[in-house]
Amino acid sequence: MADQDDEREIDTAAPDTAAPDTPDAEAFRVETPEEDERLAESQHTIDEAKVIAADLARTTPDPLPDSEPPESSTPGS
Repeated sequence: MADQDDEREIDTAAPDTAAPDTPDAEAFRVETPEEDERLAESQHTIDEAKVIAADLARTTPDPLPDSEPPESSTPGS
């Protein structure tokens, strides 16, 4: 009888072992029009930031154009 009690304790001690076919929270998610609008605004902001970053990469000169990487390790590395 003690073996059965021990076995039950082991089974209940591991709640994070869900069955592989158990749906996660994403399966029950419902998108609202407000959420769609926020996501669209966020994506627009991200797209603008990418354009600005690409423009800066093209127009900003290399601050150390003639420098070579150190041959030995530096104090900070």
